Amino acid sequence: MKKGIIIVLISLLFVFLMTSPGLAQESYKKFTLKVSGGYGSISGGDLTTVADGLNEQLADIARLAGASTSGEIKNAKWGPEFEGEFIYNFTERWGIGLGVGYIRKSIESSAELQVGTYARVSFEWEPVFKVVPVTLNGYYNFPVASKMNAYVKGGVGYYFATWDYRIRQENELVGITIWEENEGSAKDSGFGFQGGLGFEYSLSDSVSLFLEGTGRYVNLKNWDVENVYRNALGTESETGAFWYVEEYEEDTGKYYPSLELSDDEPSDPDYRNVRKAEISLSGVVFKVGVKFSF
Repeated sequence: MKKGIIIVLISLLFVFLMTSPGLAQESYKKFTLKVSGGYGSISGGDLTTVADGLNEQLADIARLAGASTSGEIKNAKWGPEFEGEFIYNFTERWGIGLGVGYIRKSIESSAELQVGTYARVSFEWEPVFKVVPVTLNGYYNFPVASKMNAYVKGGVGYYFATWDYRIRQENELVGITIWEENEGSAKDSGFGFQGGLGFEYSLSDSVSLFLEGTGRYVNLKNWDVENVYRNALGTESETGAFWYVEEYEEDTGKYYPSLELSDDEPSDPDYRNVRKAEISLSGVVFKVGVKFSF
């Protein structure tokens, strides 16, 4: 029964798309240039899991030690996005577009655990994501009003990603502070998928404004890392890959997620669920822009 209903609905949709009124003939041009900007998100994947795990670990230790916490470690999720896309319209409804964009997400956050007036542990976390996607999308356009069209799009993309970061930890006891800091850059690239829906309003035969919402799925797990470790005794440079691990904390009796830098898979009796770190660039973006047709 359900299968029959689905077939009927698909058939009705096909008939609608094939028989609905065409776009205004004067608006049909072979080539279109889209320029847009907006605000979007990334989910973060394991990086968000690690940030949440550190907050949980500080809260658990605070309860055991009768200490207080302040602040919260956060992952970079929202930020600006820009895109330019060239579209070839091979009919008044169907087109194919090649685009390039720029995505940037950054945040500065900190968290602290305070035990009375004599002990303190603090963390500072500053991630910056910079991504250049190169996308190939198919387009289907259909009219909704005399000067307004809608479109759906979808396709594949190749995403070039750079993640710059700095994390600093300070441990203070009776006025003596011991600190350590990691600062570095990680790079990865890979395929992803995107799709969306947009509406455009024609200002003239060649110019229109549009509003668009797009979702994407991108998951990268082969990050090449260059890291600089610093403390009061000196500086050390290291390279490798990021690994996701869950490390056992004896004081709380729980496992907490963490990232480890190593060329080879880390091995430790206190580790479980060890694998390559997966940092997700999946998310949504809402954009406004201008289309020039010629």
